[in-house]
Amino acid sequence: MATSIGTSASTQGLGFITTTQKRRRFLRSPLVLHEASPSSSSSEVKTQIERLISSLGGNSDDSDDGDDDDATISKVHIIGTGLSDRASSLPLRTLSVLSRADVVLHDALSLPESQIRLVVPDGCIVRSVGKRGDDRPNSVPQSDIDALLLRYAADDAFRTVVRLKGGDPFLFGRTRTEVDALRDGGAAYEVTPGLSSCIAGPHYGGVPLTDPVVGAQSFSVFSGTDARGRGAGRAADDNDSSDGGRMIDWSSLDVDSLVFLMIGRLDKLEELCGSIGGERGGYRWHGDTPCAVVRSAGRPLEQRVWRATLSTLVGTIRNDLGEAAVSISPAVLVVGPTASLDLLSQT
Repeated sequence: MATSIGTSASTQGLGFITTTQKRRRFLRSPLVLHEASPSSSSSEVKTQIERLISSLGGNSDDSDDGDDDDATISKVHIIGTGLSDRASSLPLRTLSVLSRADVVLHDALSLPESQIRLVVPDGCIVRSVGKRGDDRPNSVPQSDIDALLLRYAADDAFRTVVRLKGGDPFLFGRTRTEVDALRDGGAAYEVTPGLSSCIAGPHYGGVPLTDPVVGAQSFSVFSGTDARGRGAGRAADDNDSSDGGRMIDWSSLDVDSLVFLMIGRLDKLEELCGSIGGERGGYRWHGDTPCAVVRSAGRPLEQRVWRATLSTLVGTIRNDLGEAAVSISPAVLVVGPTASLDLLSQT
């Protein structure tokens, strides 16, 4: 059994494109791949991407990352894609890896298959392995994903195996279980970071997480759900959290803002807002505390932003979407003084 090889691209940055003089020149030249508008045709975007990949030296088999001891072994690339749903927004390194992918396993919140197809070679296998909750009929169990990664990594026909994850692989994901499976199976792997929704989500909504004018210098990040899909920090009749829930004393947090990822069901959001702004909120958090929700951040045709207070947020959303609205997934919640700001507004 081969020895497991784990590396992180975070220490390499964009170093992979400096392995030749041609790539050094490219770094100093203007970026030729422009952000595609929603009206851009698939062929136009694909042409831009192909030109960019060609400028990087192509995707020939004798040109790998430049950091593999043996470029002939199969390798699993676990890659964060950030929040955008467009291939034109991917980092250069991700484009390079995808351009020679043999198989891609992608999450529900990473790139859609139509965008992945703009980058990968013809004949590349693209499979959706998304998990959007146990009640989603098409969700793929984590154990099945682990098994798929190992199966492809063990097959010499799949030299470049790509696992695409939305946001960053190390934040509120199951990268640990996949890495453990790859280590146990002796598979070589690499993890490439992505721009997390805890930063990019508020940004797309014009919400800074720190701002000296309003005195916000710190923030904490939480999952919007606990391990069993319940609302984070939910109120309870007693202090028993043995059922998997978490009891958070919000008043004990000496931070200026709170950021919650994976916000979904409105009833759970209402419960969370009541928990933060209620008795456990102490002097810092109360019903009038500003908050903002950014839904489908980075996806121009779907993105929505709601600004309100802890006591009025869910009502504001229901007034906009209708009383029958159940979920706003995927969404990010920001609570604190910066939530009332909109730095992207031109007025």
